[in-house]
Amino acid sequence: MTMQQSKPPKYGGRIGIGIFHSLIKWMGPNPAYFLLACILPYYFFIRKSARRSTYPYIDHLFPGQGRFKRFMNAYYYLFQYGKVLIDQAAMGILGKERFTVKFPEGERLYDLAQKRRGILLLTTHAGSWQAAMATMNHIGNRVHFVFNEKDDAGLHFFNLSNQRDKFQIILPDSFFGGMLEAFNALKAGEVVAVMGDRAFGNRTIDIDFLGEKAPFPITPYHLAHAAGADVVVLLTVRTGKLAFAIECSHISEGLNMNEIRREEAIKLLAQRYVSCLEDYARKNPYMWFNFFDFWNTQESIVK
Repeated sequence: MTMQQSKPPKYGGRIGIGIFHSLIKWMGPNPAYFLLACILPYYFFIRKSARRSTYPYIDHLFPGQGRFKRFMNAYYYLFQYGKVLIDQAAMGILGKERFTVKFPEGERLYDLAQKRRGILLLTTHAGSWQAAMATMNHIGNRVHFVFNEKDDAGLHFFNLSNQRDKFQIILPDSFFGGMLEAFNALKAGEVVAVMGDRAFGNRTIDIDFLGEKAPFPITPYHLAHAAGADVVVLLTVRTGKLAFAIECSHISEGLNMNEIRREEAIKLLAQRYVSCLEDYARKNPYMWFNFFDFWNTQESIVK
């Protein structure tokens, strides 16, 4: 049984997206935000599936909330998601020079990359993760991205911003899930980015997350342990119009991959990642974009 994939709401078809893009190109993001505010009630009240898709996450984040508060939290959550999508499009159309990006740990990440031990970069469906990846060209090392091309939002951003050619794309449905290619890249001292909150049908481990056990993929930690690579969590948050901040945590710091057992390393690193994600979700409750029941999709294989 494979892990169900997130199906975020889509605001309009090709024509609707074209209207948003035209507004951004000729008038900037403000009219696009206004249009979003006008059409959101339709998706929230008429297309109820969009609203209901938010409830598993909202209910775990705000346990015991009343019906009205649940309604308002879901509405605000979808509105924030829409604004992030507009910002992603704006970065592709207007260029990242128009954005304010705060990355206080950027130099530390650069220094870590120069040690050439390989970096397993754990990305997450948090904030504008696509935009954050677009800033990785300063890291100094070749960046590989384990990326599911069925992810419409991610593929759309990379094509729109002409960023796709800047990454070596590794397909998770290729030979051995692309892991052999990723392993070789890490052993060569390069950077491999992979989602820490999606399993793509691979093995998982159950970890407490927002009050209930949830399945998280273990493949990234297998890779890091086998290659002796550093593991860094990358999280982004929208801080305002055309502005976001990037946080990173070196969760393998202090661990010697050559001395620690594989199973112990996997559990420890997975727990550290989940702790980072939970802390992020509590500080930025409307920025982790999850639109399915993350807690009840698959029985964990690793206990």
